[in-house]
Amino acid sequence: MTDPGRHPSGRRVRRRLASLACLLVLGLLTACTGESPTDPTTRETTESEPAGLPERTEESTATLEPRPTPARIRVTRVSGELKDADREVLAGRVGAVVTGYFQDAFLGGDYPRSDFGDAFATFTGGARAQARGDRQLLTNIKLGPTTEQVVARRQTAYLSVLAPYRVAAGVTARVDLRYLAVRAEDRVAQVRVHGRLLLTRDQTGGWAIFGYDLSRSARPAKNGS
Repeated sequence: MTDPGRHPSGRRVRRRLASLACLLVLGLLTACTGESPTDPTTRETTESEPAGLPERTEESTATLEPRPTPARIRVTRVSGELKDADREVLAGRVGAVVTGYFQDAFLGGDYPRSDFGDAFATFTGGARAQARGDRQLLTNIKLGPTTEQVVARRQTAYLSVLAPYRVAAGVTARVDLRYLAVRAEDRVAQVRVHGRLLLTRDQTGGWAIFGYDLSRSARPAKNGS
């Protein structure tokens, strides 16, 4: 097995779940594998993404201190109509689902760890069953047993929303998670997970992830940056 702490690696995993729902929910927003043409009724907001990972050149990689890295969640596109106040509420609720997945699958827990059984708690039942088969890409299970500390560097989710009746019916979240996995002998892996998460309403009226199209890569961090 290639050690991500020593050699660059990257893989991509995609699951298309509930294809009919995908067509209905995402047809006007973002296709499962690409961008769709902009709908004339779409209100689009441009968001500048945060700058790249900062360099850390004067500290030991074994003593990295976690820095505040609040998640950046924004509604950037609405197909239909959604009030500004409703956008803020939606960003908070969907953001809690997305960051909950990040915490359960990558950032949280006591390291070293090999148990990621709760990683997909924010997924629908069908998506959860699929994701378990992709857990080596969708969680930190490959590095977990040899990781001593995880330090988050970026958590972003930019949301495209389908709101045909002034109520959000579906969301595509374009996500970017970056973190450092501090390992033995001052080895640090810089890990990135990015792509799309597809969300739908659950039975309680909340939100759950029903599909994903994600890439994961790991490479040695330079000077713990």
